[in-house]
Amino acid sequence: MAAVRRSLSAALKYIQLEIQRLEKFDAENQRNYAASGLSKKQLHLLTEAIFFSSFRTYENFVRDVFLLYCMGKNPCSGRRQVKSFLNPLDFLHTENLIKSAMPFLDWSSPDTILNRSELYLKNGFPIKDAIEPHLVELREFKKIRNHIAHNSSESLGEYMKVLKKHYSVIPLTTPSPGEFLLLSVTGGPPLYKLQQFFEVVKSVAALSTNPI
Repeated sequence: MAAVRRSLSAALKYIQLEIQRLEKFDAENQRNYAASGLSKKQLHLLTEAIFFSSFRTYENFVRDVFLLYCMGKNPCSGRRQVKSFLNPLDFLHTENLIKSAMPFLDWSSPDTILNRSELYLKNGFPIKDAIEPHLVELREFKKIRNHIAHNSSESLGEYMKVLKKHYSVIPLTTPSPGEFLLLSVTGGPPLYKLQQFFEVVKSVAALSTNPI
């Protein structure tokens, strides 16, 4: 069972520290690779592990803040109020109400999170406002996450769509997710894909806990 963070400030601190730790680990791996301390394959495997861990951190964070808002908590800034359509007893009761007869709640799909926010929070605020600006990126990163996790023909098909969008054509040799995550972002800031994901996560965390 995932940890229960009782406040938005605790959830925000958790994700900030975790992403900072993973960023440092990635930078250390890059230095080791440049110094021939890691092979390219080792770097790619470590990059996949860092991305998967950061995505899991992102999912845990979204779960925490969503359930806290459904309990009636307000943003850290206190500037705007959140209206929940639920009246739960506590954190776990909130999760059980939303889960109902489902075996689990999916926190990886941005589209599912948007739909859920509109169902349980007035105007989806503030979760919708945090996810929508990054919808395209989060959809793509979810496909990468799924291929790392499942490595199935279905996940490969979705991963190939991500590659085709990046290269404009399907590459002759399919890069591993770890290799792809080290490619530069096209038409954006000078970051590689893993760094872009870190920035997206940090933005979602900031917008969801301290909405404008």
